[in-house]
Amino acid sequence: MVKEKVAASVLRLDAWLIGFFARPWPRKVGEYALWGVTHVEQIFFMPFRLLIVPARLFLESRHAKHIRKHR
Repeated sequence: MVKEKVAASVLRLDAWLIGFFARPWPRKVGEYALWGVTHVEQIFFMPFRLLIVPARLFLESRHAKHIRKHR
């Protein structure tokens, strides 16, 4: 019973969102918002990548040396 109501609500919301974003103005706003969020995310996480990638390579090589030593 509850499952059917939730499914019907999701279908109505889905139809409404498709109808809303089918219009040109909301579609453009959605595309620009998605573009902006993607670039902000990339800018935010770039310093972490610059630290994590070398650290991962260092730790993997150290682990490989340790494994070779104890064979």
